[in-house]
Amino acid sequence: MEKQTQERIDGYLKTHGGVIRTSDFQKAGFHNSYLSVLTEEGYLVRLKAGLYIAAETQTVSGFYEIQLALPNAVICLASALNFYEISTYEPSSVHIAIPRNERVLPPDFPPTRRFSFGNPRYELGLKQEQIEGYFIQIYDREKTICDVISYRRVLGQDITNEAVRNYLATPGSNLDQLLVYSRLLRVEGPMEQHLRMMT
Repeated sequence: MEKQTQERIDGYLKTHGGVIRTSDFQKAGFHNSYLSVLTEEGYLVRLKAGLYIAAETQTVSGFYEIQLALPNAVICLASALNFYEISTYEPSSVHIAIPRNERVLPPDFPPTRRFSFGNPRYELGLKQEQIEGYFIQIYDREKTICDVISYRRVLGQDITNEAVRNYLATPGSNLDQLLVYSRLLRVEGPMEQHLRMMT
């Protein structure tokens, strides 16, 4: 690739936050063939068809990349536990919640495990948090614990027990909010059982 072209692409990335959407890239006068070359060279990472990110812009968690690829995705379950540092379990893929009626393909990168949430589960406890300099959508701690209880057979009882135990030991834990959420999500019985076990 010519040095002048590389410099133009560098300038484009700087003014677009390190992100390339092929439609905008073409409108800026670049040919899509450059994307394949730069991806092969490790300069770009392909998140999904039509969406690339500069390798130097990548995050460790991958949460920002998922938000770019799937704007309605919400970090949930084991990945949210990790964000809040209330679990030692590190999933091999990022756990994300997607609205139940939304049909979307997973991104090429990073690897994800998708959970379809209907309402009120999808909207309850949804908030924005900052990680590695970027804002992402994630469930608050109380909603995350409720989801973990709901999906305890998927995650495993050891992970569930550890999450509840660590949540209770964390300053600022809100038991009243936790019980409100558990009633709304119809896991009040299992929630109270886990709380009794841990206290």
